[in-house]
Amino acid sequence: MIKLTKIFSNNMVINKNAKVWGWGEPHEEIRILFKGYEENVRADENGRFETTLKTDEYGGPYNLIIGDVTITDVYVGHVWLCGGQSNIEAPILHSRMQLNEYIKEDLNIHAFQVEKGMKFDSPADDVTGDWKTATTENLDYMYAVPYFFARELQQSEFFLNKNIPIGLLSVPAGGTSIEGWLPEELVEPFPYYYNKLLEVKEPGFVDNILKENEKRTQDWKNELASKDIGLAEKWYDNDYDDSEWEARLLLDSSNLSAHGSFWLRKTFSLSEDISNPVLLFTGAVNVVKVYINGHEVITMGYNQSHCDSFIPDGLLKKGENTITVRMEGNSSNHRFTPGKKYMIQFDGGQVDLSSRWKWRSGGIMPYCEPVPWYYDRPTGVYNHLMAPVLGYTVDGLIWYQGESNTGKPDDYKELFTVFTNHMREHFGENIPIIFTQLTNYVDPTGSFQDNIPGGNWAELREQQRKCLEIPNSAMAVTIDCGEWNDLHPYDKKTVGDRLALHARKMVYGEDIVSDGPMVTKVMCKDNVLTIFFNHAVGLWAKDSHPLFDICFEENNICYTRRLYGKIHGETIIITLPENSAPKKVSFGWLDCPAITLYNAHMLPASPFEIDISIQSSRD
Repeated sequence: MIKLTKIFSNNMVINKNAKVWGWGEPHEEIRILFKGYEENVRADENGRFETTLKTDEYGGPYNLIIGDVTITDVYVGHVWLCGGQSNIEAPILHSRMQLNEYIKEDLNIHAFQVEKGMKFDSPADDVTGDWKTATTENLDYMYAVPYFFARELQQSEFFLNKNIPIGLLSVPAGGTSIEGWLPEELVEPFPYYYNKLLEVKEPGFVDNILKENEKRTQDWKNELASKDIGLAEKWYDNDYDDSEWEARLLLDSSNLSAHGSFWLRKTFSLSEDISNPVLLFTGAVNVVKVYINGHEVITMGYNQSHCDSFIPDGLLKKGENTITVRMEGNSSNHRFTPGKKYMIQFDGGQVDLSSRWKWRSGGIMPYCEPVPWYYDRPTGVYNHLMAPVLGYTVDGLIWYQGESNTGKPDDYKELFTVFTNHMREHFGENIPIIFTQLTNYVDPTGSFQDNIPGGNWAELREQQRKCLEIPNSAMAVTIDCGEWNDLHPYDKKTVGDRLALHARKMVYGEDIVSDGPMVTKVMCKDNVLTIFFNHAVGLWAKDSHPLFDICFEENNICYTRRLYGKIHGETIIITLPENSAPKKVSFGWLDCPAITLYNAHMLPASPFEIDISIQSSRD
């Protein structure tokens, strides 16, 4: 009986020269047939075998026979490994409201999305998942960044109009740190991280804690539901009388209990029947249910800000309508994110939902200790998601991760370099590594890390910029793709597009510009600072003159001044105070910088911090 890992399954995509492996009996001879190619391979003393399938043509579907296993609908094309944390794990559904016009069925795109989990004691030898084609039925649950990456690849000269299949082998997991993607032996040299692994490594330790805490949390939720008078009295019902409820502004969360549930109701009138209504309630951060005229239209069971829905036809009516919101929270205020959209949109108009609402507490509960988070611990996701797929033949790796390392950014380049080297040991010694620099974001509640408004995210981005020292790597700059008040921004298309630009150039030989302006050096001469860039043809600044932070030193004391720069060709010129001693210059050194530099190809400059070289006036 032949055993194969689940990535070798129906509907798969393989490269022209594709490694396959599996397990049989020790020293068993296994017959392999593919497209007229036949080979007999012998398993080793542990029963493991492997071989490389070779073919000269793209296409499919074909059958692949390995011993007594037949895999159907096998396609020959190009495969990419896709990994990181939540922003590459976000499904297309998350962005459909904003990007619907770009989301199309594409039968040349196949994705294997590994079911996430953690395993701290040892690497797994298999994964859970299956290959799915980007059909209309599957699209909403496919990961958005890899999908848009594949769509943009198809616009390259290499793929255009050739029907070449693209496989996306996706292994992301939200909330993961870079050390989570390293095997134990590579974590061990880093005592800080290795100790965090040892705390959870004992078999069953994490599973037992999670089961206990998840049961306690579910018991808490059940008790809240039984106490919530709003559920008992059906406050969501269209005919419920809320005339005695107090009124408050939607964004006013003052004096609300941090534990329990509260309800909001709002009545509005429509002068006529409407078509294509969409509810945009994008800033809810707690567990939420939304009802319109007594019908539930949204349920969000995870604390995140995207809470949108198409409203079923006929649910809104001419005359009076009611929208009801139930929010549930523990250890955090019931609040809505400032700056988000709260409205119902429809053809020809909209209903503003951001103003005053009626409100009432549904049930108050004691504090419930949240379920511990272990996805950011070292090695756990590597063992569960990455280890079983090591060796699958891919063209390269796209990576979107780093948010979970902003608490300790200084180690990122070193850890990412270790990660990259390990990937190349298993996927090819020089496979392209194309990673995403963190986008713009700031906590809208003002809860800054280390009480510094703009430090750690900027530091992490600089670490990522320095990762370009890794050979055959590229970085997609996304400083303009985020939302200042949202850790999980909608725009996954621009991210996928920019990752694909690098792949088109690095892997498929297209003569295109894939980088925005990238600082190379800063020179100071006669109190004039000149900042030099690569990829800066057509350099321009969006929204205002570019601002730079200059670090000066005077009497052994350092201080910073923010100065405007002037664009001069492909450089920036900054006039400094007389007799000043500049040491460093930084650009975009905030979690969410306001001004962005671009080149003529509409690609943004990476934020940076760089030392200044002083030139003598005689030079």
